[in-house]
Amino acid sequence: MRLFCFPFAGGGVSTYISWADSFPDDIELVIIQPPGRGSRLAEDPHDNMTSLIDELMRHADFITQQPYLLFGHSLGSRVAYELCYRLKQNEMPLPQYFIASGSRAPHVSKDKEMIHNLPKNEFIQALEKLNGTPKELLENRELMDLFMSLLRADFKIAETYLAQKCKMPFSILVLHGQDDIDIEEHQLSAWGELSDLGHHLVQLPGDHFFINQSRNEVIHQVSQRVGTALAASYSTL
Repeated sequence: MRLFCFPFAGGGVSTYISWADSFPDDIELVIIQPPGRGSRLAEDPHDNMTSLIDELMRHADFITQQPYLLFGHSLGSRVAYELCYRLKQNEMPLPQYFIASGSRAPHVSKDKEMIHNLPKNEFIQALEKLNGTPKELLENRELMDLFMSLLRADFKIAETYLAQKCKMPFSILVLHGQDDIDIEEHQLSAWGELSDLGHHLVQLPGDHFFINQSRNEVIHQVSQRVGTALAASYSTL
């Protein structure tokens, strides 16, 4: 079984790479690395959901060739959902389980001010308030110039994409930071409108980036769902 992990806006493989030792040998961790970061730094980032999903769909046969789960944090949750939507349209196998972390439901509009098109200094200040971009990066003018296009592109997707509401044939686990004031209760509960099998909400200590602050608790929640999916998979053999 494979566990695919999708990064938040501006994020990459570094968030998940340390997770590899937390799962049994029969789980393969696959970390999505969109262009514009890490080993793909020289490539232009996607600034719209359609082109990002088009790229992922070129790997659809690999993604769906064996049982799998999807995990995404913040923007990553919505990217993962849109991938499911496209796979469903193409009548391809869907995940055994879906884990949405730190995100409003993708078909619910953002009710906060958009920041992706703010002037540079205001954009940097807005990133600082979100508490997810390393302070060392925010204070380094040269690095910020290097990553500015990536950050703006990711936040443009995060702030402008709105999904088609579609019921999926899998359960959804929703993880939420107890101190995350940017996501309203109705935006979280709306995930339940996207599953025929229901959803379950778990609150964890931390703000929007509780994925780092409560790393062990997040991994524990994911591991439980992986175990459930594995057991179900083995029972059908």
